[in-house]
Amino acid sequence: MDASILNQTEAWIIALILFTSMLISSFIGKLTGNYIKNKENTEEKSTETSALIALLFFLLAFTFGMSGDRYDSRRKIVVEEANNIGTAILRSDLYPDSTRTLFRKDFKEYVETRISYYEVRADAKGIVKADSLSQVISSKLWKRATQLSHDPANLAATQQMIPALNDMIDVTTSRLAGEKAKVPQSILVMLFFLASIIAFYGGYSEGRKGKIDWLVQIGFCLIVSLVVLFTIDLDRPRRGFVNLDVPNQTIIDLRKNFE
Repeated sequence: MDASILNQTEAWIIALILFTSMLISSFIGKLTGNYIKNKENTEEKSTETSALIALLFFLLAFTFGMSGDRYDSRRKIVVEEANNIGTAILRSDLYPDSTRTLFRKDFKEYVETRISYYEVRADAKGIVKADSLSQVISSKLWKRATQLSHDPANLAATQQMIPALNDMIDVTTSRLAGEKAKVPQSILVMLFFLASIIAFYGGYSEGRKGKIDWLVQIGFCLIVSLVVLFTIDLDRPRRGFVNLDVPNQTIIDLRKNFE
């Protein structure tokens, strides 16, 4: 999993740093604007500032949309995995009782590993451990199904089971890949610096006019920081305000098959 400093830092801390950085940039910009105004005795037009703010909000909207799309894809994959596991469990009923019992025992263990895969949250070692255990059990299920395919008495059942197992195994790869597909950190860093620069220029522009509305400046910094906060939060489904607890409940509900 991604172990970079940015990824390890909580989203609210990043947003707070951005908010503080923008306020400081606005203040420095104001001081600079006041100095130049007093020196040149001219005022600054706000056209350039408005254009820069429009650019920033366009990039924020683009990044937020990217993060939202990735979250939606992860949510759908979790539900798809639950459906695939449920289908495979039901197809174990096609076998004689002795074989069915063996399949259901392994499926029960498999479900628990997939539940653990999410419940370890952002623990990288826990994620790797749960994923490895699920691979061991899925390999065991696959091996049993392929062995039974050589038995004419179980051929029809196995022809149904193998595609279900294949889908169940494949979706775990899609899920892992989906978790790794995050908004590029270079984009977040660019937004961070761009927001600070625009805050500076906003303060500078107001300083050239000889006044600055701090309520507007604070509101602007707060809005930008909140958008960045939720953009990062959407990209971290294992922690934060927006997570995959509800979709993951569909996998937890698979326990009912073994009651």
